[in-house]
Amino acid sequence: MNLRRPSAQLQIGLLETSRGPIELARMGSGPALIMVHGIPGSWRQLLPLAEDLADGYDVIMPSRPGYGSTPVTTGRSPIQQAAAYAAMLDEIGIESAAIMGVSGGGPSSLYFAATYPERTIALVLCCAVAHHLIKIPPFMRLGAVKGLGEALQAVSRWHGRRAVDNPKAVDRAIAKGLTAYEQRSVETDPRVREDLVRFQLSHLEAPSPLEGMRNDLIYFRLAARVGPPPADLVKAPTLVLHGDTDPTVPLSHGRFHAEAIEGATLDVYKGAGHLFLLTRRTEAEARIREFLASAVTRAEVEAQAEASQPSEGDEA
Repeated sequence: MNLRRPSAQLQIGLLETSRGPIELARMGSGPALIMVHGIPGSWRQLLPLAEDLADGYDVIMPSRPGYGSTPVTTGRSPIQQAAAYAAMLDEIGIESAAIMGVSGGGPSSLYFAATYPERTIALVLCCAVAHHLIKIPPFMRLGAVKGLGEALQAVSRWHGRRAVDNPKAVDRAIAKGLTAYEQRSVETDPRVREDLVRFQLSHLEAPSPLEGMRNDLIYFRLAARVGPPPADLVKAPTLVLHGDTDPTVPLSHGRFHAEAIEGATLDVYKGAGHLFLLTRRTEAEARIREFLASAVTRAEVEAQAEASQPSEGDEA
């Protein structure tokens, strides 16, 4: 399958780059949009939103190192992962892209925008982690323990597969982490429930995420001593989306990004938790689409203005 050419249909493959192999999925056509998943996960985590945006964008979904089929050696730290995204763009022949980081995909997306400003059309951060504020969740701590992590995951996957055919068990799994507002949405909108079921299944369909989780845990422990990420170096238009009752990545992370990145816009979803991209999918998709359209237009205008500037030879 040729991942170098976008297609309306979903394409999945392992791309060889100068930084190492990257598993990625790609669909749609138009300006390039990199979508970076969280913890645990793989590209599968973001498929519903990708399907919404594929009618106007060439959506590129890499599995971060240690997740999916991407080896952790492709990039252990967020700055190395950002370099891997740049190498991915080089390999498929794309000069610049918008990038969206979701949850644990936030740090590497921010580093991409900070490190490659000339290649970044826009930055979108959705319930994104600010690494210096992270409180490491218990599931990551337990998963880091050799042997214990493997055993816990085997049990979790076994229960997950059994629950798939049990509607009551599925509903109990879905309800975990949802706010009262979101639970009402599940009960009144069949698509919300369907998206949440797909999200649960995406973890079962992907390879084990333990290597990626352990790598992220090492980074978070180190980052806590280093301090805030270089958000002040981000020059691209930036949209920050966050739920006000997110129990996994608190709103303080979103506020940090909005305050540290010059000109960033913060949209807070009232009554929303960590999965608002699914529970408020229509609303979030419309806002992201509006923002990206504006950023793409701005980039095109700036490119035209730069092209029209006389070169030194012309002035001579």
